[in-house]
Amino acid sequence: MALNHGCQTYSKGDIRMRARHPENPNLHCHYVEEFKTLPVLPGNFPMVTQYLETLHSVFERALNDYRRILVVRVDPKIPSEINARMTVGDHQRLIDRFLRSFKSIIKSDHQRRSRGDWAPHTKVRYVWCREFYQEGKPHYHFLFILNRDVYHQIGSPCSPQENLATRISRAWYSALGLEWNQNCPLIHIPDQPQYWVDRDDVHSLHRAFRRASYLCKSDSKHYGDGMRSFGASRS
Repeated sequence: MALNHGCQTYSKGDIRMRARHPENPNLHCHYVEEFKTLPVLPGNFPMVTQYLETLHSVFERALNDYRRILVVRVDPKIPSEINARMTVGDHQRLIDRFLRSFKSIIKSDHQRRSRGDWAPHTKVRYVWCREFYQEGKPHYHFLFILNRDVYHQIGSPCSPQENLATRISRAWYSALGLEWNQNCPLIHIPDQPQYWVDRDDVHSLHRAFRRASYLCKSDSKHYGDGMRSFGASRS
């Protein structure tokens, strides 16, 4: 049986061969339901091999640093009136501003908690992807990986108490150049948005990586328009 999901076709017996992506020959397609022994989300093939490799590296670095990590998935929203007038450069700057703002908020929170005493800290590790709605407007998915000794859960973006979700919302508002409105957080928290992963618990890693692999799918991503479709922290 031949498989053809938008990438070069191979027979089932050759499924592990590297098929080049038709829109970006620098990328390769992945059709197997695992990557380096970790499961990937079925029903979303092809995935992009290089994206899975990056995702794997981000998880690996986080678990090398911390015995326990929190993995959260959020989908920030761009108001339609802003999205309609954004250029390619605007979108790239938006991502950069969002990440800088969120890192600054996390740093400030650590400084507040460590006044007069030691408090654990966390690097902000992330993976993000850009996809397109049917009407042609881009939207984003983000995955954040943090030290679970610092942040234990994501919380609600509309909570009166400061939590991880409200911090993400404030960073997104800042990136958009808007005054924060707690009643309209502009981030979507999907079902099962968080995963607890322990360094010595391979099953917890499998669950989180499987869910996170959704960001690595080829479908809905555009290439050749000057905008990156995928990005991740490098350290």
